[in-house]
Amino acid sequence: MIYFIALIIFLLPSYLVRFSVFQIPTTLLEILIYLGAITTALKFSIFNFQFSNKSQFSIFKQKQILIPIILFLLAGIISIFVSPDKREALGLFKAYILDPVLLSFVILINLNKKREILNPKLQIINKFQTPNSKQKLEIGNWKLEILLKSLILSGLVIALHAIWQKITGSVTTDGRVVGVFGYSPNYLALYLAPILVLLIAYSLWFMARKNLITLLPYILMTLIIIYALFLTGSRAAIGAVVIGVISYYVISYWDWIRAKKINILFFSFLVLLFLGLSWQIVKPNWNATPDSGRLSSSNNIRWEIWKTTAKDILPQKWLLGVGLGNYQDYFIELTKDRVNFPEWIAPRALTPHNLFLNIWVNMGLLGLIAFICLLYLFFKFISNKRYALSNMLFAVMITTLVQGMVDTPYWKNDLAALFWILLALIIVNYSSKNEEDVKI
Repeated sequence: MIYFIALIIFLLPSYLVRFSVFQIPTTLLEILIYLGAITTALKFSIFNFQFSNKSQFSIFKQKQILIPIILFLLAGIISIFVSPDKREALGLFKAYILDPVLLSFVILINLNKKREILNPKLQIINKFQTPNSKQKLEIGNWKLEILLKSLILSGLVIALHAIWQKITGSVTTDGRVVGVFGYSPNYLALYLAPILVLLIAYSLWFMARKNLITLLPYILMTLIIIYALFLTGSRAAIGAVVIGVISYYVISYWDWIRAKKINILFFSFLVLLFLGLSWQIVKPNWNATPDSGRLSSSNNIRWEIWKTTAKDILPQKWLLGVGLGNYQDYFIELTKDRVNFPEWIAPRALTPHNLFLNIWVNMGLLGLIAFICLLYLFFKFISNKRYALSNMLFAVMITTLVQGMVDTPYWKNDLAALFWILLALIIVNYSSKNEEDVKI
């Protein structure tokens, strides 16, 4: 089953393959998730007699995990009824909320060490590890390793396709690549940036152990994805990767930093770096002309979208939001009589270009609170078990959140699934009673 989950993760962009089943729109990614959920349910129903009730699904008995997930789902359901287009809202709920949560449950159940039935011999094998297999034990839970590598390979394939687009000249008018996503270079950057940070963290982990032979393929993959990310022209993604890698170093050497009493200096440096990069990325140019270029116009449009969302939309819709999938229509109607909005700004207001604003305006205050609670749990679980896996996932999440300051690294099928995959992996890491399983 773990290999099927790895296939799902590898094929996260397969949501682009769209079709209908009994006149119900769906995607290949969605079908794969449902197959994984059905298989998992059948597997644990058939073999249910092998386990005591106390050991079954122990992860889901933790209220601190279940409550924010339930609240997030509830906020999504409410947002369906708030939206004027119930059909579209239901489709978005299914794609961005229900399916990713379902995928996380599939991962949690199948990676729960207490319920190892797919490969029961693994427990026997682990008892007879030889000194030569120490490296494998250090790398950790073989299942987690497979899932991480499937995500890295997914990013590699997407990056290679993007580079091929550049070679063949299949680029946008300003020379940027869009990859398989076909609409915006930012979509490609949003997918590649967190994977690149994971890959760099993985490479640094190997480098620290002087395993140079194993390191070489990771260096090659890193260079390929870096080049593909550069071809997107996304300043936010490049800045997020820099901060993500720095955050990996900081958390990996935090005990040393704290012992040397230079943590204040590090925090100050990180804050200044973050603020400096953020300002360079988003600063507006109010004197811009049509000839000022993409960067100035992009920044100015973002500022107008943020300002309109914060000053005009949320004060009226702060509790329930505007409903799933209704943001751009609401924005267009609100700004139809404003200068430059119908021609330049509203067509680009697909989202508020901020992760937290987007959650709030689409899912209401309850959705925002639930999302923040999920993030709190993520970082809480990391602080309790700071091993290499936790450090890698920490850096990936930081990368996602930094991108989320100027874009929306959630409101897309693959990105929503990636968020819940990260959450599921860190929960498994936190819940494991056997530290050797997760101490990578």
